[in-house]
Amino acid sequence: MTAVHLSGLSRRHGHWHDLDRLTDDGAVSAASVAALRRGGLTRYAVFEEPPSTLYADCLAETLDRTGLPAADVDAVLFFSSTFSAYDDHADLAALCARFGIRDAFPLGMFLGQCTNFSSALTVAQGLAATQGLDNVLLLGVDALDDGRAARVLPGDVSVFSDTLVTCLLSRQRTDGHLVERVEHCYRPELHALHPQRDLLRYIDGFTGALGDVVGRLTKSTGRAPEAYAKLVLAHHARPVLRNFAATLGIPFDRVPTEGVGTLGHCFAYDQLITLSELAERGETSDGDALLAIGVGANYLYSATSFIRCEA
Repeated sequence: MTAVHLSGLSRRHGHWHDLDRLTDDGAVSAASVAALRRGGLTRYAVFEEPPSTLYADCLAETLDRTGLPAADVDAVLFFSSTFSAYDDHADLAALCARFGIRDAFPLGMFLGQCTNFSSALTVAQGLAATQGLDNVLLLGVDALDDGRAARVLPGDVSVFSDTLVTCLLSRQRTDGHLVERVEHCYRPELHALHPQRDLLRYIDGFTGALGDVVGRLTKSTGRAPEAYAKLVLAHHARPVLRNFAATLGIPFDRVPTEGVGTLGHCFAYDQLITLSELAERGETSDGDALLAIGVGANYLYSATSFIRCEA
């Protein structure tokens, strides 16, 4: 597989609200808010303006942090759960025009939900390997329509925060995080299972799929789960994260949890944000192997091996 490195992550969030706002708006009960707080959640973000107004700020930061001229961007990969192929994405074309990004291959991804990040990494690797593209810009954005979807996940697992992320995947760079390997496991039969109503079947399906996808990663890399310095997960309640760690046999003290309380669940961007935050805080070192797990809508599972690389 062609080596690509992830770097230059920039992010924006909406206006921050305390969890009590959820009960004030009639979205959930006080009991649900109490359960979220017990799990470590404290706040969530809501965009009060179109997120497209923030695209330029994030892109400028990513280009500045990586030192990449805009003209050297070979592809722009847009991924989102809340913006579909039916939306008008002329704002993305306007963004590219504004920065002088020309002849870059535009691509959109929408189906992976909270595994959109690993799907995007897979596609970017493929573009580098088969199309000879050196620099793939990733732009991810999600803004929940509270009138159409619940902001609190079933079982009071977490609360969604509107988020915008940009970053670079490059085969020219050697800093940031090497994307060593990405594996996916698709279990469409699990789509109808409810984590509470179908608890036993859900647990069986969940643990089976998680074991399969991590097993594939272990076979590809030769590295067992316990050999990873960090287990990077979505920003879910801490008991949920403990279950992931226990299932994989990884000590819970290797699971970063800071983002649970400070950010909430940033759709498909939690893992990318956590990788960047760990590096910025000096909590990972050159050569550290990091395991990121994603679960999209209960039926798409991903396991990604990253290697921390210092400039």
